[in-house]
Amino acid sequence: MTGQTARTLGASLRYEFRMQVRKRSVWIVPALTVVLFVLIGGSLLRDLFGPDQRPAEARTAVVGLAVQLHALLSIGYGCLLADRLIRDDRLRVAPILDATPARPGARLVGKYLGAGAATAVPILAVYFGFAAAYAVYAGAPHALGWALAACAVVIVPGLLFVAAFALAVPLIMPAPLFRVIFVGYWLWGNVVPPDMMPTLARTLVHPLGGYPLDALLDFHGIDGDDIWAGPMPGATLNFLRPDPTPTTAWLSIAVLLLLAAAALAGGHAVRARRA
Repeated sequence: MTGQTARTLGASLRYEFRMQVRKRSVWIVPALTVVLFVLIGGSLLRDLFGPDQRPAEARTAVVGLAVQLHALLSIGYGCLLADRLIRDDRLRVAPILDATPARPGARLVGKYLGAGAATAVPILAVYFGFAAAYAVYAGAPHALGWALAACAVVIVPGLLFVAAFALAVPLIMPAPLFRVIFVGYWLWGNVVPPDMMPTLARTLVHPLGGYPLDALLDFHGIDGDDIWAGPMPGATLNFLRPDPTPTTAWLSIAVLLLLAAAALAGGHAVRARRA
């Protein structure tokens, strides 16, 4: 990476982060989602602060919390980012930016990292806030270590995957349509059981982090059910569901990052043809 490219990427990242983190919707959407989830279901608080929780269950508690929040808040995360790249075209500043010496690819990566990181701040604040409260309540400071691990191998790769497609896909379809399709995809590809219909759940292409949950964090569900990764009898697409091992867990993370990079490359190509 040349010095000019690095400066362009850094400047774009800082600008996008500051602009995005100040948006009220970035904070309001996850806050309302968590409040609604707690009021309707309550399972998040019950799993963390129920009378049966013990310090020995810190790993299960905080990793389960990561799964719940990731599955819930990533929907709003993708929807919030859907207009970040097309906004330059809508405001007619894209031609001005393209006329500068800054490399378009570096600007795109800076926008991706900056806007994605800013939109993730409330999600991580909620997650680590709950994890810290649990650590104090249960007298289990090591819970924060498990929270960091879950964030690194489950939440961050999943959000990087979602952010790339949320930026790139609205270049070829209206952002409102992308949001509708994304919500449907998220429920289909993460929640629907594979034995019910063909789905990407439990596969290597699973942004909820099924393989890292199973093989790296030894998490098999709150009730101990192995529901996250691996082949399921009678399900289609089982060729994408190898047995969970540390190798396949890291492969799953690599697949998500490669798909994110491909989405950004496609978005860059679309922008270049329009320039």
